[in-house]
Amino acid sequence: MDYKTLMEGLSAYPEEMTNAERMAAYANGDEVDHVPYALTLGETAAPLYGYTVRQYNQSFDARRAELEFIRTNPELGEGKSATVSIGLRGIGAALGSTIKYPENSVDYVTDFVLTDYDMLPEMYTKFDPKTNEFLSQKTALVRQYKKECGNNFPVTLGVVGPLSTAAAIRKPELLMRDMLKNKAKVHELLDLSVHCSLKWLEAVIEELGPATASFSDPVSSMYLISERQFQEFCVPHLQDLLAGFKRLTGKIPGVHICGKTKPIWSYLSDLGMPSFSVDNCEDLQELKEAVGDRMMILGNVPPVDVLKNGTIDDVIHSVQQCLIKCSDNPMGYMLAVGCQIPVGTPIENLRAYVYAARRYGRGAKKGQLCRGLIEEGLV
Repeated sequence: MDYKTLMEGLSAYPEEMTNAERMAAYANGDEVDHVPYALTLGETAAPLYGYTVRQYNQSFDARRAELEFIRTNPELGEGKSATVSIGLRGIGAALGSTIKYPENSVDYVTDFVLTDYDMLPEMYTKFDPKTNEFLSQKTALVRQYKKECGNNFPVTLGVVGPLSTAAAIRKPELLMRDMLKNKAKVHELLDLSVHCSLKWLEAVIEELGPATASFSDPVSSMYLISERQFQEFCVPHLQDLLAGFKRLTGKIPGVHICGKTKPIWSYLSDLGMPSFSVDNCEDLQELKEAVGDRMMILGNVPPVDVLKNGTIDDVIHSVQQCLIKCSDNPMGYMLAVGCQIPVGTPIENLRAYVYAARRYGRGAKKGQLCRGLIEEGLV
């Protein structure tokens, strides 16, 4: 399919509901115009707004351009929210880790602050959203979002899981060693991680008022730790984090974890998480069969091979396969990308993703294959 035909196709499948209306009806078990889908833009999509990733992280002008881009490109998701996140390494930065911000790539830590566990007590004092310089800049960003968005544009709060936060405070190689040889101190560090995440969440809610939250925890991937380590180190601290979410927002959020996660699917559902966004290295059909009666599933168009480097037809085919495998999930399904949208993803592929969601995902209802798949003869 060429780009002109794609755009004509998009106009042939207009949205018939707002995102809020669609999500409410879908959750209620009603049929909706098309399958719910997530298309989180954020820092890695900054070139689409005319800015670099570094500029996105350092200037609200780029964030303002993102908001305008979302408002003026309804085909990329009418009513989608902006995300205010402290970032995967933000808590580490607030506590003293040194962060490098490349021009057009994601940030990374060059020097980790926690060289001795005796430093932990002072870090509780240092992480004060009202006095910490890094956190003050972040809360100022939140105030600007509130000013720009008003009450008509939803803002989602992004928080990071305990182990991933710890990996921005303590050098990961040392952290992994400590999980074998210094377990008690690792638990103390994870306690700090939860404390800081909830303090940040509390500070942002104080600025914004009631808000929706989500979190990611890439270091909890089975590429990095074992199932036993997840059970020993992650589960108890995730319980604390989720209890804090419930206290502050009234809800338990869903989670995204990068990479292999199959051994921990049951743990995630047992923790009461309502949804799980799965990486494209895992199979949606298997996930549905394992926990689909307890969790909504999000996923999992490959971000690099398909969304960035594939053709329009590749994207459409990938969306079709996701819908065939999982749109009949008993607890519901949301089309999503397997991970963050890569820098340099062409806008025509993002529009192909939306086009396929609207065409083949039309007539979506929780627990049933999309009517679009059936009418198009794909199932």
